Amino acid sequence: MTSAPIFLLTDFGYQDAYVGVMKAVMLGIEPTLRVVDLCHNIEPQNVVSASYVLLTAVPYVPRGSVVVAVVDPGVGTERRIVALAFEQCTLLAPDNGIATLVLDRFRCERAVAVESARVALHEPSATFHGRDVFAPAAAYLASGQLALEQLGETIEVTSLVQLALEPRLDGQVLHASVLHVDRFGNLVTNVEAPRWGITPAGKWRCHVSGCELPIIRA
Repeated sequence: MTSAPIFLLTDFGYQDAYVGVMKAVMLGIEPTLRVVDLCHNIEPQNVVSASYVLLTAVPYVPRGSVVVAVVDPGVGTERRIVALAFEQCTLLAPDNGIATLVLDRFRCERAVAVESARVALHEPSATFHGRDVFAPAAAYLASGQLALEQLGETIEVTSLVQLALEPRLDGQVLHASVLHVDRFGNLVTNVEAPRWGITPAGKWRCHVSGCELPIIRA
């Protein structure tokens, strides 16, 4: 059986060996795995930005893929690690809101709380669950050595942590927030232009700290 591809998104960067070590663990479990980097330059611990970048990638991964998203300020705490089954892919992520935008856009068919004892090669460290839990769980899933339900107990999708990312309308003022700043300096907000009728030539104006900024629709 051909293994499913694994896609990685983290805030680990490339200065250290963290990304490479995760891949090494995966390949140690199944040497034929295909592991693809989505992004490792998420701003450290910026779960909101990671949620947006994740949303931009998920629709384009091959169906059946395993997507691993590790931006995890709560590593070593009681926060859960979850495996979420969508039609397009299975997402492994900390239950800290990183899946918010994907959950808003796509229906989650099943959610499981991953039990580290079922997948970890040894006692997980306090700070590197990417290596000790996420990597082996992804490898077992992608290679077919474990099914989703073997990772842990099923949980309610409604129990997942969700970030409050909706803009707030106050009279004629729409209070928005920036989700992500790309490498070209573009600000990606939580305002969906079609929903609010926003166009570059329309009546809406964008003000940040008293400065008016141009509205650009991509």
